Amino acid sequence: MVNKTALIFDVQRFCLFDGDGIRTTVFFKGCPMRCAWCCNPESQSFSPELMIKPAGACAECQKCLAACPQGALSLREKGVSVDRAACILCGTCETLCPFDRIRTAGRAYTVDEVADIILKDRDYYDDSHGGVTLSGGEVTAQADFVLALTERLKREKIGVMIETCGFSAPDPFAEIAGMVDRVYFDVKLLDEAEHIRYTGRSNKQILENLRAAAGLTETVVRVPLIPGVNMTEAFAADLAAFLAPLPVAAVELLPYHRLGVGKYRELGRDYSLADTPLASREENLAFFETLKNQTDKPVRFR
Repeated sequence: MVNKTALIFDVQRFCLFDGDGIRTTVFFKGCPMRCAWCCNPESQSFSPELMIKPAGACAECQKCLAACPQGALSLREKGVSVDRAACILCGTCETLCPFDRIRTAGRAYTVDEVADIILKDRDYYDDSHGGVTLSGGEVTAQADFVLALTERLKREKIGVMIETCGFSAPDPFAEIAGMVDRVYFDVKLLDEAEHIRYTGRSNKQILENLRAAAGLTETVVRVPLIPGVNMTEAFAADLAAFLAPLPVAAVELLPYHRLGVGKYRELGRDYSLADTPLASREENLAFFETLKNQTDKPVRFR
C-alpha cells in the first residue's frame, strides 16, 4: 500500500484532448506561476478553496448559512458570500447545497485512490491506445507523488503523459520527464522580463527544463496565443530560433479563450485580462502561418 498523498482538484475520465486515445486526466492543485490568462484559477493555490457560484445560480434557501459552524457565509445581492479567513473548509455547505452551487476545489488523494479510479477504464486505454495525462496546476510541484503514481501505472502497462509549465528544480523535473511517454511543455514568452510580468516568474530554468525534456522523451511544445502579449512576428521568430536545435516533436497553438472567467468570480477574485479581446480566426491563422514558415517543426492548433 502506497501512502503518499497529493492535493488534486479534479480527475476527469474519458478525455479526448490531452493526448492520444481515450484518457483519464488528473489535475494536481498548486502552481508556482500566476499566468494572467490562466483558465483554471482553482489550480493555483496549494490549499483547498471554496468555490461559490454567483447570484442567479443560487436558490437562496439559506441552508448553508444556517449550518456553517463558523458563521462564515452570508447572503448578499451577488449571492452567497464567504469570509475566507473564517472558513475552515469543513464541507458542510457543499454537502447541504441542493443545486451543487458550492464546491471545494482540492482534496488529498493517495496513490492507490488515484490508481483505482484510473484502472476502471483500462479497457478503453487498451482499445484506443490511450492512457493517463497528469496535469495541473503544476505536476512537478508534487514530484514524489507523481513519480510513485507513474511507477504504479507503468507496472500496469498504462501509458503516462504530463502537461507542465516547466517551472521546477532540474533534478525532479528530469526524473519525471525520463519516466513518462510524452511531455506537453508550455512556452508562454521567451523574454524574461515579459515572462515575469505576465506569469510572476523568471523563465530561465523553464527553458533549461525544456531543453532537458526534449532530450529525454517525446516533447510537444504548447503555446497559448494571447492577444497583446505574444501574438507577434517577433515572438514567432524568436520561438522558431529557440526550438531549431531541439528535437521537439511538434508545436501546438492554443487560441486564447475566456472559458475560465466565471471561476474567478466563484473564488472571489478579479480576472486581470478582462479587457483583452478574443483574437479573430484570421489573427490566429496569421500567427500559425508566420511560425510555420520559420520552423521545420510540425505546427498545429490544439
